[in-house]
Amino acid sequence: MKKLATFILALAMAAMCAVPAMAEGPDSSAPPTSSGTTASSGKTITESTSQSSETKVQFDLGAAYMVTIPSEVTLVKNDKNKTVTYESDLPLKASNVRLEKGKELHITISKANGYKLTAGGAELAYTIDGKTPSTTDVVATFETKAPEQTKKLHIKAAAPNSPVNIPAR
Repeated sequence: MKKLATFILALAMAAMCAVPAMAEGPDSSAPPTSSGTTASSGKTITESTSQSSETKVQFDLGAAYMVTIPSEVTLVKNDKNKTVTYESDLPLKASNVRLEKGKELHITISKANGYKLTAGGAELAYTIDGKTPSTTDVVATFETKAPEQTKKLHIKAAAPNSPVNIPAR
């Protein structure tokens, strides 16, 4: 009986060796070896990893910017050349300016006060950088840039014609 059992086991083992391996090929989820090949059933299978594709991404951030304009400016008396004027620099700051390509941020002056400065009871006509302002004049221009940008506007007003005295600071 031992001889019969040994013969059947030997026959089963021989039959197992004769059956071909039923594999699909290299596992595509496994990373390739350093040479780019994977061994399977004693054969070397070359795997191509030179696939490329392109993804087009579109987005719209929209225009954005932050402009800081002081709410007040103090004009300082200047009496050089025997002509009294009141002058000061007005700093404008723009930060995180994000605009469409080729566009700029333009700052203009409003006509809310009729282009006159008021001090006490006096109204003073003024110039910005040597020009009388109007609604069409751009007084500052900023580009698309993330860092802070600054522009200084020089404001100059003639002495008031009224008896109101504007103190120098």
